[in-house]
Order: sequence, then structure tokens, then C-alpha cells
Amino acid sequence: MIDGLKLRQQVAQAAGDALCAISQSELDALTRAIIEAKRIFVAGWGRAGNVIRILSMNCSQMGLKTHVVGDNSTPSIHEGDLLVIGSGSGETDTMKILADQCKEHGAKLALVTSASGSYIESKADLTVHIPVTHKKEDLETQPVALSLVYYQTVVMMVDCVMAYVMDEKALTFRDVKFYHNNLE
Repeated sequence: MIDGLKLRQQVAQAAGDALCAISQSELDALTRAIIEAKRIFVAGWGRAGNVIRILSMNCSQMGLKTHVVGDNSTPSIHEGDLLVIGSGSGETDTMKILADQCKEHGAKLALVTSASGSYIESKADLTVHIPVTHKKEDLETQPVALSLVYYQTVVMMVDCVMAYVMDEKALTFRDVKFYHNNLE
């Protein structure tokens, strides 16, 4: 039987270590790209898609124009726009197609990944590497929560990026409250 407290401590430690190990220059590049973009689009599949959507929510709460790829209201992408793809492997087939389409339409591409040298990274203008490493044998023996540290770290990372953007744009939580969803 799993020791619940011990597992929570291990997950918190692993995610905290990964968050602290992300390159600040990569986060600064993503922050700058978000600030400079006319519109921000986000895409991902599965859990990666779920957690990268938080970036879109954060951007909307800062008054930025943002869209989740695949939603019915998502407009076409163009030069001056930014697509941020969340893909742990950087090799998700659908995301590879979106990366190609993004570049074909002249938009800027950012990737949030735990892999290096992937297909999507080869197309990306900037990459944020989430430094999560797992040995194959660990994936077969460790609790599932520890194998999902990439996703937990991305959630915390996008909240940090929100704080960086807010600081650069001199936004306050009063501004966030104004833009926060009120159709609840």
C-alpha cells in the first residue's frame, strides 16, 4: 500500500526541482513572445493539452487575445501571432501538423516539452524545456504520480510566466479580476 504522505512529498519535491531547473532565459523568451504577440494560440493533446490550456486562461485573465486550437471559435493564425504547443515528447503527430501549419502561415512557434531534439523543436522559434527525466525501469516501478511530473511542472511554470507578464505589463490582480471569467 502506498504511503500517501510520502508520495505527496516525493511528487512535490520532484515537481519543485523540475520547476527550479527550468532555464530562466527560456522562460524570459516565452514571456517576451507572449507580450509581443498579436494573439496567443495554445495547443496540446491529452494531459499536455489540458495543462497548456491554463496558459491561455492566464493570458485571457491579463486581457490578452488568446485561443485554444480546436475550439469552434478559434480564428485563423497569421504573422504576428504565437502558437504555444505543449508536448512532453515534442513528437505528438497532431501537434507536428499544427507546428508545420503555424510556420506556413508566418506565425511564431513556441514549444513546452521535456524532450530535446524533437521534430516540433526543430520548427520552434523558442523552446521551454521542462527538465524531467525518467529511466525506463523507473516508469515500471514508481507510482504513476511521479511519472507525471512534467504535467505538474507545466502548471506551475505557466503560472510563473503569468507573473512575469504581469510584471512586464505592470498589471495588478485588480486587472486580473476585471478580466476573470464572470459567466460562472
